Amino acid sequence: MASMINHMPVVELLSHYGIQKATMGNLAEAVGCTRQTLYNRFKTKDRVRDWALLEFMREVNETAIAVLDNAPADAALDAILEAFERWGGDHVAMVRSSPHGVDILEGGMQLIASKTETPIDRFEQRLEKFIGSRHLSPTPAETTMVLVMAAKGVFVSCADAKDYSKKMEAVVKALLGAVQSA
Repeated sequence: MASMINHMPVVELLSHYGIQKATMGNLAEAVGCTRQTLYNRFKTKDRVRDWALLEFMREVNETAIAVLDNAPADAALDAILEAFERWGGDHVAMVRSSPHGVDILEGGMQLIASKTETPIDRFEQRLEKFIGSRHLSPTPAETTMVLVMAAKGVFVSCADAKDYSKKMEAVVKALLGAVQSA
């Protein structure tokens, strides 16, 4: 049932109104189903939010992974930058310009902190494999960890998607650019 419901209207509605002001009726209307359908499937607003955020994170991570999977052999750094733009840069505006965007971000972080395996783990694993297979770093696991942590820091400190992209380009070049030019 949940797979038949589009998660994005829920994420957008919650980023605009917040979990406190959103009602099951608002959420049902946003996704085009009845309130009863949401209650039957999810039971509470918190569960609807959790489902929508996990689906959103899964989609974001799968999009970033697809960039890496389809990267040309001669454009490794560009592929990493593009993957991070899909992973974080595309979503800066939602967090920055929505009244409750930061709440959505915090809710997502709390949600994944309670999980043993998260959608982010898949992206990190694929990025590490990409870095290792392209010989971009002698320590792919550590490089991946630093890139992901830097991306999270850049995300919360940037003003917009362009700022995110510029800062991530500096991070990627600082960490991997020397290997590329060697």
